[in-house]
Amino acid sequence: MTTKEYLSQISRLDRMIKNKLTELSQLKEMTHGLSAIPNEERVQSTPNFDKIGTAYCKIESMEENIDRLIDEYADKKNEIISRIDGMEDEILYDILFSRYIARKTFEKIADNMNYSFRQTTRLHGKALQEFEKKYGYLYLEDENVS
Repeated sequence: MTTKEYLSQISRLDRMIKNKLTELSQLKEMTHGLSAIPNEERVQSTPNFDKIGTAYCKIESMEENIDRLIDEYADKKNEIISRIDGMEDEILYDILFSRYIARKTFEKIADNMNYSFRQTTRLHGKALQEFEKKYGYLYLEDENVS
């Protein structure tokens, strides 16, 4: 895992949670149309006489999955924030925090810090290198391990 990938985990988990919440909402909407009365149409399969119960089991399972993702998100966010907080250089700290926690674009970061876009991306690269020097041993994969 690269330093960018490590820091981007927060954003990825947030997107996953939002997607799962959308799926859950769609599943709940679908359950409103289910009927408890079995359909009289015959098909060569075992009928599911408890469609509502099955749907609610799926909903419960999905809610538990979302809860686990939220817990993982909160833990990972706290971990990454505490590591970014450990950066000594205030400018590098601001860039990492703005980019990976506040999820600002480089354009917005540059504007807020009164730097050019090019200077901001250069400082971002330096911030990643400093972060990796300080914490890389915790998340970088050993390339020699097969």
